[in-house]
Amino acid sequence: METHIEIQTELKNFSDLIQPISIENFEANYWEKQVLHIPRNNPDFFSSLFSIEDLDKVLEYNRPQGISLKVVKNNQPMNPTVYENQDGSLNLNQLYTAYADGYSILVNGIQRYWNPIKSLIENIRQQISHNAGANLYLTPKNEKAFSPHYDSHDVFAIQISGEKHWILYDDTHFKTPLLNSYQPTFQREQLTGAREITLRAGDILYMPRGVPHEAYTTDKSSMHITVGLQSTQWIDFITKSLLNLSQKHIELRKALPVGFLNSDNENLLSTDAELDFVNILQQVFQKDNIAGSLNILGEEFRTKEQPQPDGHFSSLDKLNHIHLGSQLSKREGLTSKVTNSASGARILFQGNTIKGPSQIVGTLAFISEQEGIFSVKDIPFLNDENKLKLAKRLVRGGLLKVVN
Repeated sequence: METHIEIQTELKNFSDLIQPISIENFEANYWEKQVLHIPRNNPDFFSSLFSIEDLDKVLEYNRPQGISLKVVKNNQPMNPTVYENQDGSLNLNQLYTAYADGYSILVNGIQRYWNPIKSLIENIRQQISHNAGANLYLTPKNEKAFSPHYDSHDVFAIQISGEKHWILYDDTHFKTPLLNSYQPTFQREQLTGAREITLRAGDILYMPRGVPHEAYTTDKSSMHITVGLQSTQWIDFITKSLLNLSQKHIELRKALPVGFLNSDNENLLSTDAELDFVNILQQVFQKDNIAGSLNILGEEFRTKEQPQPDGHFSSLDKLNHIHLGSQLSKREGLTSKVTNSASGARILFQGNTIKGPSQIVGTLAFISEQEGIFSVKDIPFLNDENKLKLAKRLVRGGLLKVVN
C-alpha cells in the first residue's frame, strides 16, 4: 500500500512516524501482516532526527566500536583494525576511504549516541509497549551491503537522505519467525514474488518480520535508519505466566530427576505428576494469573531502558538544599508504576526501582500520578521530616528532578 503526503512535523513518537496512517489502521491492516510504504514527497521530513553531517560527530565523539560499528561491502565486513586506533578512537580518514571504495558504514544502536533518536525510540516504546532499537546505514552509490535475507523482528526503514531501492520477496514460507531466531541469507533464485520499492528522503517502509528483502543504491548514495521492534510474543507472555505460577506451585520449582537426560523420556513423568502439571497449566490464562504475568512483563519493560540524558547532575547538586517549598517534577519521558505486596511497596521506572514499606504505597501512588510540578509539602500521608527524606531519595534514585 502506498500513501502520498506532503507535511512537515517534529518527529516525537510512533504516531508521527507512520502518519498519515493511524495506529488503529496500522494495527488492523499492516502489523505482522503486510508491507507498508509511505512516500511523503518531503525530503526534510526527518531533518530534525539526523543528518549525514551528524554522522561524523557520532563517529568522532562517541567512538562506537565492536558490534556497534560495522564496515561492510557485499556481505563482507572490513577488519576493524583498519579503522580503529590503538587508543580506542576511530580513524575517520580510513572510514572515509572505505566509504569511497564502496563500503557501507553501519552504526548499530544509534540511539545510544544521538539524543533525538534516543527520545524517539523511547517514545515509540512507551506508545506501543514493545521494545525498540535503531541502526544507521550509510551506503555509497551503486553499492549494497547485504545479500537477500529476512529479519526476525519488525523493521521500519526511515530514509534520511538519498535514495535506496528495495526488493521485497514473497514471505509465505517465512511468516512471523520466532524473535531472535536464525536469520538465513538467500540466493535470488531461491525466492519468488519480487517487487521493488524506492525510498526517497522523507519516506518510510514497514516490513513485518520474515519478509525476505535486499537493498541497493544506484546513482545516489543513501542514509537510512532502521527502527527494529523487538516484540513481546505470546510465547513470552506464557513463559512469564508460568514464572508467575511458579511462585504458588512448588511442583514448578522442583528439580528434574537426577540423570534425566540419560533416562527414557517415557518415564520422566508419573501419571500423578502429569495430572498436576495439566491442572497448573490450565491456570495460565486465568484472570488473576494474567495480572501477575503482565506485572512481570511490565517491570522488565519499564526497567530495561535508562532515562533520557537531561543533566540530572544539577538536581543532585541541590539535594542538600531541598526544603518543604522546593518544587519537583518527574524527569521528562519517565513513566512509573507503583506496586504493593507482602515485601513492601515499590515505584518502578526506567532504569531503577525504589522500595519502601507498604504504608507509603499511597504516597508513592501520588508521586507516580503527577504530570507537572509539585512541592515537597504537597506529598501526602507523611510528616514533614519524612516528606523531605522521600523527596531526596527519589531525586537521588533518578525519578524526580528539582525544578527550582
